[in-house]
Amino acid sequence: MKIGVDVGCFTLLCLLLFGPSLSAQDIPTMTAAELARVQVHAVPGKDNLYLVPGFGGNSGGNVIFLVTDEGVLVVDNKFFYSYPEIMEQLRKVTDKDIRYMLNTHHHYDHAGSNADFLEDGIPILAHRNVRTNALRDERNAPEGAPVILYEKSATVVLGGHEVNAHYFGRGHTSGDSVIHFPALRTVHTGDLVLWGNRLDGSTMSPFFDYDNGGSAADWTATLDGLLTLDFDTAIPGHGPILRKVDIRIFRSKLDQFMTRIKVLIDNGVGRDRIAAELDIADLNWPMPPGRIESIYDELTQ
Repeated sequence: MKIGVDVGCFTLLCLLLFGPSLSAQDIPTMTAAELARVQVHAVPGKDNLYLVPGFGGNSGGNVIFLVTDEGVLVVDNKFFYSYPEIMEQLRKVTDKDIRYMLNTHHHYDHAGSNADFLEDGIPILAHRNVRTNALRDERNAPEGAPVILYEKSATVVLGGHEVNAHYFGRGHTSGDSVIHFPALRTVHTGDLVLWGNRLDGSTMSPFFDYDNGGSAADWTATLDGLLTLDFDTAIPGHGPILRKVDIRIFRSKLDQFMTRIKVLIDNGVGRDRIAAELDIADLNWPMPPGRIESIYDELTQ
């Protein structure tokens, strides 16, 4: 196995771990029907690639296992309490050890169990900004910040399988990675793409994490970068397995959403009226007024 990162952009950090900062909280429960929807299963037509589904809310984000002769590569790991669940799901498909963990971004429902995997000696790869955001965001344990960082692209080779991490720019946060499995023509998009409904039936919509460098203005260009990759299957941050055409649909909806906001701004609609004046019912993306006002702020600053 080996790992390669673009020259000049590789940083391996030797970390002194601090004590846990997460406060005790109840672990949410799921119904039997909900649990049945989040069990590990093979990604159809993709040898040795498995998905632990995540539909947002209590189910967290989508997790991928790539099983090879040399061990397992994992993408994301849900919440801070999800380590036992991840390991239990993994043991349903293989007895091989995890060799690498990749983070699509730092959010606690995708990288919440980082500290547990680091304690097991598993290196965690992510974009440089993921570490910065993880150390700043109070919802994350600082001892779970990733330890192998890249800026533009990185490659992990495990058991003859090449896995590429790409950074195409800001969107959901300032550190969103797209994980590409070129031989399998599959990507994990992280929360650059999300699709459908949560387990409780509520509809998901894009979230722009301005506190951690997110950008509504840059997001479509970032998706354009994603679409340059060769893939036919996409695992979104939350939601069902998608096709490349679905990513184009998501990008088109986001472009329409942003265009409508810009038209209102150009027509003199102020911050106090932007959410009320914006008509996006056809997009089926529920947006709280505060989120729309934050986009207004980004576009007018």
